[in-house]
Amino acid sequence: MKKPRKKPASETSLERYDWSKAQRGRFAGKLRTPHVAFVRPELWEHFGSNEAINEALETLVRLGAVVTSKARRTG
Repeated sequence: MKKPRKKPASETSLERYDWSKAQRGRFAGKLRTPHVAFVRPELWEHFGSNEAINEALETLVRLGAVVTSKARRTG
């Protein structure tokens, strides 16, 4: 007599996976956490997007590097 065949678990069922070798938190240390900065609403009105704020900050950093290098030459 043949045994009745088991119906396969549905695609969304977690029973279809073998969890015997699973490790909790295996990649937790490798995740990067984003840095967050809060912008005041009155400043956001001037920029309007994250990209515009990042461009302005990059420009300030470049400008600061130029100013400090010129100050070293003259001082």
